[in-house]
Amino acid sequence: MDKEIVGADLQKTGEYLVKLANVGNLDHGQNPARTVPGIRNTMAPAKTLAEASTLCSEYIRRNELGGGNWAGGEVLLDGVIVARVSYNGRVWLTD
Repeated sequence: MDKEIVGADLQKTGEYLVKLANVGNLDHGQNPARTVPGIRNTMAPAKTLAEASTLCSEYIRRNELGGGNWAGGEVLLDGVIVARVSYNGRVWLTD
């Protein structure tokens, strides 16, 4: 089971990359094998896990994504997934 990262652990610095991604939601007649039209998937640099969470929340809000559209949140350090950000902005340590 993943463990939530909280407090000072969110402020540890690193050269993180966070995946900002979306997919269509069948509940809204969208194709789940494709991105929502007009919204690009990307990777963004972050200096802390807290910043990665903020970037995800801004991407979700800016693009008006629902939980069924959110496909991002993986946080990489040196090419390895070390955490993930859920739709609600919480950060989880990955196994």
